[in-house]
Amino acid sequence: MWRKTPDWLFYLIVVILIYANSNRASEKIDAPAPPPELGTMLPIESPRDERVVVSVEKPKSGIGTAFAIDTKGKWMTARHVVDSCSEVGIRIGERKILRATAQVSENTDTAILTSRWKRKPLVNDLYTERQIGERGYFFGFPQGRPGEVVGSLLARNRMLVRGRYKSDEAILAWSEVSRTKGLFGSLGGLSGAPVMDRDGEVIGVVSAESPRRGRIYTVTPENLRTLITSQNGKPNALTLDTYGLQADRLRRERRIAQVVCIVD
Repeated sequence: MWRKTPDWLFYLIVVILIYANSNRASEKIDAPAPPPELGTMLPIESPRDERVVVSVEKPKSGIGTAFAIDTKGKWMTARHVVDSCSEVGIRIGERKILRATAQVSENTDTAILTSRWKRKPLVNDLYTERQIGERGYFFGFPQGRPGEVVGSLLARNRMLVRGRYKSDEAILAWSEVSRTKGLFGSLGGLSGAPVMDRDGEVIGVVSAESPRRGRIYTVTPENLRTLITSQNGKPNALTLDTYGLQADRLRRERRIAQVVCIVD
């Protein structure tokens, strides 16, 4: 014969369930965000590194990104941004562009710009070993407007450039994991931008992208060592919560600026 459950037992069960659920909820709220999944140290160059073929079109006017590398008016950008330009300029205001001269590298997708616009250089770290899975922060002017992207380091690849000039160099491949809200499609205009580690130090230069695969490719730290001298300074650590503010600050200080290429 079925017997009715005592009221006190029913209420006890309800209280236990409520207490258990509240504990689980508090654990989810209080738990810190999981860190990026870090893997092994980045391997050295190998003949087995994946090849990435990039076609450089005929010279045409365009835009890119550059960043200050010393206190004497020197800036760095990507070679393909300024190669074969009739005139090159650094945008220092809404309607003001300062003329610059460009010296392109024959071995890497980099170029040094020299101008009268002198800004405090970005701090760099070109000797620390990089780790698979670490985050990289890309600050510049994608699609011609201020924006930033976050990537996760995947591997060392090799980039073969074909078209108006040829080159063959080691690069780092990043998987895109986040970007500025409202930024969709190609990242054109981000070329030449610095990629920074979590300490806020430059470790590369944006060279190419593969929108279909969600990849960003950058010049390796090793290939920048003879082009950029070490800079003293206290960088600002970067996180997924703060990188947008830091990017805005560096652009506002004009330490990261837009590059304009004009082809006659």
